[in-house]
Amino acid sequence: MRRIPIFKGLFILLNAIAAVFLAMSQLATFVPPSQFAVFSVLSLIYPILLVINLSFILFWFVVKSKYWLISLIVIILGMNNFLDNFQFQLNQNYTEKDNDIKVLTYNVQLFSTDNSGKDSMMLKSKIIDFLTSEQAEIICLQEYHSMDRNVYLPLIELSTRLNLKTYYYESYYNPRYDQLSGLVIFSQYEAINKGKLKFPGSRTFGIYTDLIIEKDTVRLFNIHLASIRLQDKDIGFVLNPDFSDKEEFRSHSASIYSKLKNAFLLREQQMNYVLQEIRNCPYSVILSGDFNDTPSSYIYNQLNDYLTDSFIKKGSGLSRTYAGNIPYLRIDYVFASDNFTVNQYSRELYYYSDHFPVITILFKE
Repeated sequence: MRRIPIFKGLFILLNAIAAVFLAMSQLATFVPPSQFAVFSVLSLIYPILLVINLSFILFWFVVKSKYWLISLIVIILGMNNFLDNFQFQLNQNYTEKDNDIKVLTYNVQLFSTDNSGKDSMMLKSKIIDFLTSEQAEIICLQEYHSMDRNVYLPLIELSTRLNLKTYYYESYYNPRYDQLSGLVIFSQYEAINKGKLKFPGSRTFGIYTDLIIEKDTVRLFNIHLASIRLQDKDIGFVLNPDFSDKEEFRSHSASIYSKLKNAFLLREQQMNYVLQEIRNCPYSVILSGDFNDTPSSYIYNQLNDYLTDSFIKKGSGLSRTYAGNIPYLRIDYVFASDNFTVNQYSRELYYYSDHFPVITILFKE
Protein backbone atom coordinates (compact mmCIF):
# COMPACT_ATOMS: atom_id res chain seq x y z
CA MET A 1 0.00 0.00 0.00
CA ARG A 2 1.38 3.39 -0.99
CA ARG A 3 2.25 5.64 1.95
CA ILE A 4 0.92 9.20 2.08
CA PRO A 5 3.76 11.78 2.24
CA ILE A 6 4.10 13.45 5.63
CA PHE A 7 3.39 16.94 4.25
CA LYS A 8 0.24 15.78 2.48
CA GLY A 9 -0.86 13.74 5.49
CA LEU A 10 -0.52 16.80 7.71
CA PHE A 11 -2.74 18.82 5.38
CA ILE A 12 -5.34 16.05 5.32
CA LEU A 13 -5.36 16.01 9.13
CA LEU A 14 -5.68 19.80 9.37
CA ASN A 15 -8.44 19.77 6.76
CA ALA A 16 -10.32 17.08 8.68
CA ILE A 17 -10.05 19.07 11.91
CA ALA A 18 -11.30 22.24 10.17
CA ALA A 19 -14.20 20.31 8.63
CA VAL A 20 -15.19 18.84 12.00
CA PHE A 21 -15.19 22.29 13.62
CA LEU A 22 -17.27 23.68 10.75
CA ALA A 23 -19.76 20.82 11.11
CA MET A 24 -20.00 21.47 14.84
CA SER A 25 -20.66 25.18 14.26
CA GLN A 26 -23.44 24.25 11.82
CA LEU A 27 -25.02 21.89 14.36
CA ALA A 28 -25.52 24.87 16.70
CA THR A 29 -28.72 25.73 14.83
CA PHE A 30 -30.29 22.46 16.01
CA VAL A 31 -28.76 21.88 19.46
CA PRO A 32 -29.82 24.16 22.35
CA PRO A 33 -26.94 25.73 24.30
CA SER A 34 -28.40 24.15 27.43
CA GLN A 35 -27.64 20.72 25.94
CA PHE A 36 -24.20 21.37 24.46
CA ALA A 37 -22.82 24.90 24.57
CA VAL A 38 -19.65 24.12 22.59
CA PHE A 39 -21.64 24.09 19.34
CA SER A 40 -23.05 27.54 20.14
CA VAL A 41 -19.61 28.97 20.92
CA LEU A 42 -18.25 27.65 17.62
CA SER A 43 -21.21 29.17 15.77
CA LEU A 44 -19.74 32.61 16.55
CA ILE A 45 -16.82 31.86 14.24
CA TYR A 46 -18.79 30.10 11.49
CA PRO A 47 -17.68 32.60 8.79
CA ILE A 48 -14.02 32.09 9.76
CA LEU A 49 -14.37 28.31 9.71
CA LEU A 50 -16.12 28.56 6.34
CA VAL A 51 -13.26 30.59 4.84
CA ILE A 52 -10.70 28.11 6.19
CA ASN A 53 -12.57 25.20 4.61
CA LEU A 54 -12.97 27.03 1.31
CA SER A 55 -9.21 27.62 1.37
CA PHE A 56 -8.63 23.89 1.76
CA ILE A 57 -10.94 23.21 -1.20
CA LEU A 58 -8.93 25.65 -3.31
CA PHE A 59 -5.66 24.09 -2.16
CA TRP A 60 -6.74 20.56 -3.11
CA PHE A 61 -7.95 21.79 -6.49
CA VAL A 62 -4.58 23.37 -7.17
CA VAL A 63 -2.70 20.18 -6.30
CA LYS A 64 -5.34 18.14 -8.16
CA SER A 65 -6.37 15.94 -5.26
CA LYS A 66 -9.78 14.51 -4.45
CA TYR A 67 -9.52 15.58 -0.80
CA TRP A 68 -11.42 18.78 -1.65
CA LEU A 69 -14.51 16.64 -1.02
CA ILE A 70 -13.84 16.67 2.74
CA SER A 71 -14.81 20.32 3.18
CA LEU A 72 -17.25 20.50 0.28
CA ILE A 73 -19.50 17.80 1.73
CA VAL A 74 -19.65 19.58 5.09
CA ILE A 75 -20.46 22.93 3.43
CA ILE A 76 -23.23 21.37 1.33
CA LEU A 77 -24.75 19.68 4.38
CA GLY A 78 -24.86 23.09 6.06
CA MET A 79 -26.14 25.02 3.05
CA ASN A 80 -29.14 26.41 4.96
CA ASN A 81 -26.71 27.85 7.47
CA PHE A 82 -24.67 29.35 4.65
CA LEU A 83 -27.73 31.05 3.14
CA ASP A 84 -28.78 32.42 6.53
CA ASN A 85 -25.41 34.19 6.69
CA PHE A 86 -24.85 35.17 3.05
CA GLN A 87 -27.30 36.45 0.45
CA PHE A 88 -26.78 37.46 -3.17
CA GLN A 89 -29.83 39.59 -3.98
CA LEU A 90 -29.68 41.87 -7.00
CA ASN A 91 -31.73 44.90 -8.10
CA GLN A 92 -32.18 46.44 -4.65
CA ASN A 93 -33.59 49.74 -5.94
CA TYR A 94 -37.09 50.29 -4.61
CA THR A 95 -39.52 53.21 -4.72
CA GLU A 96 -41.43 53.60 -1.48
CA LYS A 97 -45.23 53.51 -1.59
CA ASP A 98 -47.84 55.16 0.61
CA ASN A 99 -48.79 52.03 2.53
CA ASP A 100 -45.23 50.88 3.18
CA ILE A 101 -44.08 50.36 6.75
CA LYS A 102 -40.51 51.49 7.23
CA VAL A 103 -38.98 49.88 10.32
CA LEU A 104 -35.64 51.04 11.73
CA THR A 105 -33.83 49.29 14.59
CA TYR A 106 -30.68 50.71 16.14
CA ASN A 107 -28.61 50.07 19.26
CA VAL A 108 -27.40 53.59 20.01
CA GLN A 109 -24.85 52.55 22.68
CA LEU A 110 -26.13 55.02 25.30
CA PHE A 111 -25.27 57.85 22.86
CA SER A 112 -21.70 57.33 24.03
CA THR A 113 -18.70 55.80 22.26
CA ASP A 114 -17.32 54.17 25.42
CA ASN A 115 -20.49 52.80 27.09
CA SER A 116 -19.88 55.17 29.99
CA GLY A 117 -23.41 56.52 29.98
CA LYS A 118 -22.04 60.04 29.65
CA ASP A 119 -23.89 61.59 26.76
CA SER A 120 -21.87 63.01 23.95
CA MET A 121 -24.15 65.83 22.86
CA MET A 122 -22.57 66.02 19.42
CA LEU A 123 -22.88 62.26 18.96
CA LYS A 124 -26.47 62.24 20.17
CA SER A 125 -27.31 65.11 17.83
CA LYS A 126 -25.84 63.25 14.84
CA ILE A 127 -27.80 60.09 15.66
CA ILE A 128 -31.03 62.03 16.04
CA ASP A 129 -30.36 63.84 12.75
CA PHE A 130 -29.95 60.44 11.09
CA LEU A 131 -33.16 59.08 12.63
CA THR A 132 -35.06 62.16 11.53
CA SER A 133 -33.75 61.97 7.96
CA GLU A 134 -34.89 58.36 7.54
CA GLN A 135 -38.57 59.26 8.10
CA ALA A 136 -39.40 55.75 9.29
CA GLU A 137 -42.90 54.85 10.46
CA ILE A 138 -41.45 52.73 13.28
CA ILE A 139 -38.17 53.23 15.16
CA CYS A 140 -36.89 50.77 17.77
CA LEU A 141 -33.91 51.84 19.86
CA GLN A 142 -31.85 49.79 22.26
CA GLU A 143 -29.60 51.34 24.91
CA TYR A 144 -31.50 54.62 24.71
CA HIS A 145 -30.09 56.84 27.43
CA SER A 146 -30.92 60.06 29.20
CA MET A 147 -29.06 61.96 31.91
CA ASP A 148 -32.27 63.79 32.75
CA ARG A 149 -34.10 62.41 35.80
CA ASN A 150 -37.36 63.04 33.96
CA VAL A 151 -36.64 60.73 31.04
CA TYR A 152 -40.06 61.33 29.49
CA LEU A 153 -39.53 65.00 28.64
CA PRO A 154 -36.65 64.24 26.19
CA LEU A 155 -38.72 61.36 24.78
CA ILE A 156 -41.65 63.66 24.08
CA GLU A 157 -39.33 66.16 22.40
CA LEU A 158 -37.68 63.43 20.32
CA SER A 159 -41.03 61.94 19.34
CA THR A 160 -42.15 65.36 18.12
CA ARG A 161 -38.95 65.90 16.15
CA LEU A 162 -39.26 62.46 14.53
CA ASN A 163 -42.88 63.28 13.64
CA LEU A 164 -43.96 60.03 15.29
CA LYS A 165 -46.99 60.47 17.51
CA THR A 166 -46.59 57.56 19.93
CA TYR A 167 -43.71 56.24 22.01
CA TYR A 168 -43.21 53.54 24.64
CA TYR A 169 -40.19 53.44 26.93
CA GLU A 170 -39.08 50.96 29.57
CA SER A 171 -35.91 51.18 31.66
CA TYR A 172 -33.62 48.15 31.74
CA TYR A 173 -33.49 48.32 35.53
CA ASN A 174 -35.04 50.43 38.23
CA PRO A 175 -33.71 53.96 37.65
CA ARG A 176 -30.58 54.73 39.66
CA TYR A 177 -29.08 58.14 40.28
CA ASP A 178 -29.64 60.39 37.26
CA GLN A 179 -28.84 57.84 34.58
CA LEU A 180 -31.72 56.16 32.76
CA SER A 181 -31.28 53.69 29.93
CA GLY A 182 -33.61 51.24 28.28
CA LEU A 183 -35.69 50.30 25.26
CA VAL A 184 -37.94 52.65 23.33
CA ILE A 185 -40.39 52.34 20.43
CA PHE A 186 -41.46 55.34 18.37
CA SER A 187 -44.34 54.94 15.93
CA GLN A 188 -46.68 56.96 13.76
CA TYR A 189 -49.47 54.46 14.42
CA GLU A 190 -52.05 54.39 17.19
CA ALA A 191 -51.01 52.15 20.08
CA ILE A 192 -53.73 50.25 21.94
CA ASN A 193 -51.67 48.04 24.25
CA LYS A 194 -48.15 47.64 25.57
CA GLY A 195 -46.05 45.40 27.79
CA LYS A 196 -42.53 44.36 28.71
CA LEU A 197 -40.57 41.11 28.77
CA LYS A 198 -38.69 40.50 32.00
CA PHE A 199 -37.71 37.69 34.35
CA PRO A 200 -37.98 38.38 38.10
CA GLY A 201 -34.72 39.81 39.37
CA SER A 202 -33.27 40.51 35.92
CA ARG A 203 -33.27 43.42 33.52
CA THR A 204 -36.02 44.11 31.00
CA PHE A 205 -34.98 42.47 27.72
CA GLY A 206 -37.95 43.33 25.54
CA ILE A 207 -40.98 45.55 25.10
CA TYR A 208 -43.97 45.33 22.79
CA THR A 209 -46.84 47.46 21.67
CA ASP A 210 -49.97 46.69 19.66
CA LEU A 211 -50.35 49.10 16.74
CA ILE A 212 -53.30 49.80 14.46
CA ILE A 213 -51.90 49.60 10.92
CA GLU A 214 -54.32 49.89 8.01
CA LYS A 215 -57.26 48.93 10.27
CA ASP A 216 -55.39 45.81 11.39
CA THR A 217 -53.62 45.14 14.68
CA VAL A 218 -49.90 44.33 14.61
CA ARG A 219 -47.77 43.48 17.62
CA LEU A 220 -44.34 45.11 17.46
CA PHE A 221 -41.52 43.77 19.64
CA ASN A 222 -38.28 45.60 20.43
CA ILE A 223 -35.84 43.24 22.13
CA HIS A 224 -32.30 43.37 23.46
CA LEU A 225 -31.04 39.95 24.46
CA ALA A 226 -28.16 39.29 26.85
CA SER A 227 -24.70 40.33 25.70
CA ILE A 228 -21.51 38.38 26.31
CA ARG A 229 -19.90 41.27 28.19
CA LEU A 230 -16.38 40.56 27.02
CA GLN A 231 -13.95 43.21 28.19
CA ASP A 232 -11.28 44.80 26.02
CA LYS A 233 -8.64 42.53 27.55
CA ASP A 234 -10.74 39.48 26.63
CA ILE A 235 -11.07 40.54 23.01
CA GLY A 236 -7.37 41.40 22.91
CA PHE A 237 -6.58 37.92 24.21
CA VAL A 238 -8.76 36.29 21.53
CA LEU A 239 -7.22 38.36 18.73
CA ASN A 240 -3.65 38.01 20.00
CA PRO A 241 -3.34 35.11 22.48
CA ASP A 242 -0.20 34.83 24.60
CA PHE A 243 0.98 31.22 24.75
CA SER A 244 4.10 31.95 26.82
CA ASP A 245 2.32 31.58 30.18
CA LYS A 246 0.38 28.32 29.90
CA GLU A 247 -1.43 28.70 33.22
CA GLU A 248 -2.58 32.23 32.35
CA PHE A 249 -3.62 31.03 28.90
CA ARG A 250 -5.76 28.23 30.36
CA SER A 251 -7.27 30.50 33.00
CA HIS A 252 -8.17 33.27 30.56
CA SER A 253 -9.53 30.80 28.00
CA ALA A 254 -11.75 29.19 30.65
CA SER A 255 -13.01 32.61 31.77
CA ILE A 256 -13.95 33.64 28.22
CA TYR A 257 -15.66 30.31 27.55
CA SER A 258 -17.65 30.68 30.77
CA LYS A 259 -18.83 34.15 29.74
CA LEU A 260 -19.82 32.89 26.30
CA LYS A 261 -21.65 29.87 27.68
CA ASN A 262 -23.57 31.87 30.30
CA ALA A 263 -24.66 34.42 27.69
CA PHE A 264 -25.89 31.68 25.34
CA LEU A 265 -27.83 30.02 28.16
CA LEU A 266 -29.49 33.28 29.19
CA ARG A 267 -30.38 34.17 25.59
CA GLU A 268 -31.94 30.73 25.17
CA GLN A 269 -34.19 31.39 28.17
CA GLN A 270 -35.04 34.87 26.93
CA MET A 271 -35.86 33.63 23.44
CA ASN A 272 -38.09 30.87 24.83
CA TYR A 273 -40.01 33.65 26.57
CA VAL A 274 -40.23 35.64 23.32
CA LEU A 275 -41.34 32.59 21.33
CA GLN A 276 -44.08 31.88 23.87
CA GLU A 277 -45.31 35.46 23.46
CA ILE A 278 -45.30 35.07 19.66
CA ARG A 279 -47.14 31.74 19.78
CA ASN A 280 -49.81 33.20 22.06
CA CYS A 281 -50.15 36.44 20.09
CA PRO A 282 -53.44 36.73 18.13
CA TYR A 283 -51.94 39.33 15.77
CA SER A 284 -49.33 39.57 13.05
CA VAL A 285 -45.88 40.25 14.47
CA ILE A 286 -42.88 42.46 13.72
CA LEU A 287 -39.87 41.54 15.84
CA SER A 288 -36.79 43.76 15.81
CA GLY A 289 -33.80 44.56 17.93
CA ASP A 290 -30.34 43.56 19.08
CA PHE A 291 -30.28 39.77 19.51
CA ASN A 292 -26.55 39.48 20.31
CA ASP A 293 -26.61 36.21 18.37
CA THR A 294 -25.67 35.31 14.81
CA PRO A 295 -27.65 33.57 12.04
CA SER A 296 -25.76 30.37 12.92
CA SER A 297 -27.26 30.29 16.41
CA TYR A 298 -29.96 28.11 17.90
CA ILE A 299 -32.28 31.00 18.75
CA TYR A 300 -32.13 32.34 15.18
CA ASN A 301 -33.14 28.95 13.83
CA GLN A 302 -36.02 28.77 16.32
CA LEU A 303 -37.31 32.16 15.18
CA ASN A 304 -37.19 31.08 11.55
CA ASP A 305 -39.94 28.56 12.30
CA TYR A 306 -42.35 31.40 13.05
CA LEU A 307 -41.12 34.57 11.35
CA THR A 308 -39.21 35.72 8.26
CA ASP A 309 -35.84 37.43 8.49
CA SER A 310 -36.04 40.50 6.22
CA PHE A 311 -32.36 40.06 5.30
CA ILE A 312 -33.10 36.66 3.74
CA LYS A 313 -35.69 38.23 1.45
CA LYS A 314 -33.90 41.40 0.38
CA GLY A 315 -30.42 41.46 1.90
CA SER A 316 -27.09 41.07 0.16
CA GLY A 317 -23.63 39.93 1.21
CA LEU A 318 -22.81 39.34 4.87
CA SER A 319 -24.40 42.57 6.14
CA ARG A 320 -22.61 42.75 9.48
CA THR A 321 -24.42 44.91 12.00
CA TYR A 322 -21.86 44.95 14.80
CA ALA A 323 -19.51 47.89 14.33
CA GLY A 324 -16.97 46.79 16.92
CA ASN A 325 -13.67 44.99 16.46
CA ILE A 326 -15.23 41.69 15.35
CA PRO A 327 -15.84 42.51 11.68
CA TYR A 328 -18.40 39.93 10.56
CA LEU A 329 -21.21 39.69 13.15
CA ARG A 330 -24.83 40.16 12.07
CA ILE A 331 -26.70 40.36 15.37
CA ASP A 332 -29.40 43.00 14.72
CA TYR A 333 -32.56 41.92 12.91
CA VAL A 334 -36.04 42.75 11.71
CA PHE A 335 -38.32 39.71 11.53
CA ALA A 336 -41.96 39.72 10.42
CA SER A 337 -44.91 37.37 10.06
CA ASP A 338 -45.40 35.66 6.71
CA ASN A 339 -48.29 37.94 5.75
CA PHE A 340 -45.82 40.82 5.42
CA THR A 341 -43.98 41.36 2.14
CA VAL A 342 -40.39 42.52 2.54
CA ASN A 343 -39.79 45.21 -0.09
CA GLN A 344 -36.36 46.41 1.00
CA TYR A 345 -33.58 45.70 3.48
CA SER A 346 -30.55 47.85 4.22
CA ARG A 347 -27.81 48.08 6.79
CA GLU A 348 -26.43 51.61 7.06
CA LEU A 349 -22.68 52.01 7.68
CA TYR A 350 -23.24 54.76 10.21
CA TYR A 351 -20.30 54.86 12.65
CA TYR A 352 -21.82 56.56 15.70
CA SER A 353 -22.36 53.44 17.82
CA ASP A 354 -20.94 49.95 18.18
CA HIS A 355 -23.87 48.78 16.04
CA PHE A 356 -25.10 49.74 12.60
CA PRO A 357 -28.78 50.61 12.07
CA VAL A 358 -30.94 48.14 10.15
CA ILE A 359 -33.82 49.39 8.01
CA THR A 360 -36.57 47.29 6.46
CA ILE A 361 -39.55 48.30 4.36
CA LEU A 362 -42.56 46.03 4.85
CA PHE A 363 -45.97 45.85 3.24
CA LYS A 364 -48.95 44.30 5.05
CA GLU A 365 -50.87 42.01 2.71
